[in-house]
Amino acid sequence: MWNKESLRKVIRDNFDGYKFVIVANRESFVHEYDKNGKIVCKKTIGGVSTTFDTIMRATKGTWVAHGGGSADKETVDKYNRVMVPPGDPKYVLRRVWMTDEEVRGYYEGFSNETLWPLCHIAFVKPKFSERDWQIYKKINKRFAQAVLEEIENEKAVVWIQDYHFALLAKYIKEKRPDVLVAQFWHIPWPTYEIFRVCPWGKEILKGILHNDLVGFHRYYQVDNFLGDIVRELESKVDREEYSVEYKEKKTKVGAFPISVDYERLVKEAENVTKRDITKFITYPYKILAIGVDRVDYTKGIPNRLLAIERFLEKNPNYREKFVYLGIGSPSRTNISTYRSLGEQIVEEIERINKKFSVGNWQPIIYINRPIEHDDLIYLYKNADLCLVTPLDDGMNLVCKEYVATNKGDGALVLSSFIGAAKELTEAFLVNPYDIKGMADSIKEAIETPKEERIARMTKMKELIKDRNIYRWTAKFLLELAKLKK
Repeated sequence: MWNKESLRKVIRDNFDGYKFVIVANRESFVHEYDKNGKIVCKKTIGGVSTTFDTIMRATKGTWVAHGGGSADKETVDKYNRVMVPPGDPKYVLRRVWMTDEEVRGYYEGFSNETLWPLCHIAFVKPKFSERDWQIYKKINKRFAQAVLEEIENEKAVVWIQDYHFALLAKYIKEKRPDVLVAQFWHIPWPTYEIFRVCPWGKEILKGILHNDLVGFHRYYQVDNFLGDIVRELESKVDREEYSVEYKEKKTKVGAFPISVDYERLVKEAENVTKRDITKFITYPYKILAIGVDRVDYTKGIPNRLLAIERFLEKNPNYREKFVYLGIGSPSRTNISTYRSLGEQIVEEIERINKKFSVGNWQPIIYINRPIEHDDLIYLYKNADLCLVTPLDDGMNLVCKEYVATNKGDGALVLSSFIGAAKELTEAFLVNPYDIKGMADSIKEAIETPKEERIARMTKMKELIKDRNIYRWTAKFLLELAKLKK
């Protein structure tokens, strides 16, 4: 089984003498001022940041990220570096600064109003702003400069994370063509019929092809990427080898399904003490369903609520027994689409609760903020159902966290349109646009005999235990090691 030590061995055996750098928009630790003006350090929440903090602790490398905390500048040295985690430093966090205007253009604008809707099939129209595009390029160059300063003249491996940096490899390679540069694209990649509407599509493809290795979660995402290259660029695409040769530069492309730190999650579930969840649910219930999402239109939250409504309409015997606890972390609230979604979710919940409430009981409880980590683990462990129903998603780690931490007889209702559905085939798979079908699957998940639920959960646990985060990292780095020559 893959673990920290076997990952360290991969790095020692294949990258001895190489400096290891990860680039991500989000930093792993943020420094903020509390209400008393004291600086506090917090671990950031999110699948990517949590995953790569685990990796960086094992590699002791350098993490380059946007410094967005209110006290971030007060805690770095003259080179904009700080050692993390606090109290037990394992690696360097190098912070890159942006103005509010640059954040608006690079992050809120091009990254999340252009690339995000372009890559997700959620029927939200991308916005194409020349101003945002120019700022996006400017910030990619700024990150490239930070990376080049960190690696200096040393041999290095630079691992770029996600869609915020489509041009970063290009800017690094222009100065250091000898550096090994790889990129993992954590969100889906669109088909040509969708991608072709982007005015800067060719430049984005050319930028990504400066990487030595590009990774996606699933082979259908790889196929989409290669198909777009065939249609947009004069290049040699080898679909058997999964490689692209463009202007005498060869790029390997592959599928690497990301996962979670299974053993750590299991230990957290074993060690979590009984939590007082009356702060969330104040009335008796027999069946607890949970959903844990960023408030994003790709997560399919409104459709999920409609499915719960349909389930209770068709199955009145579950009223006053079933409760759905939705935990929604506000996201990108400066973007109007996200603000409107948040308002829509609250309105739908109020309408459904008004329709079904009896006495103190109501079917839906919504927590519009992140909750304490131990509370979340306790809910994962004890929830009868977890509803993970995005309209589209690269992988989705919430479902894997639920499987890893659940006591063993829970049920996972899972969208068939996300990367994780290719692995977690023992889940109750649904079409998130089929409201009736989702309602029926909720009922089926509840009424499936306990022995069958345990058997399903056991198979999924075994799969995630085997295909953990360390395996994912090692497989990617071993592929990259083949390209050193």
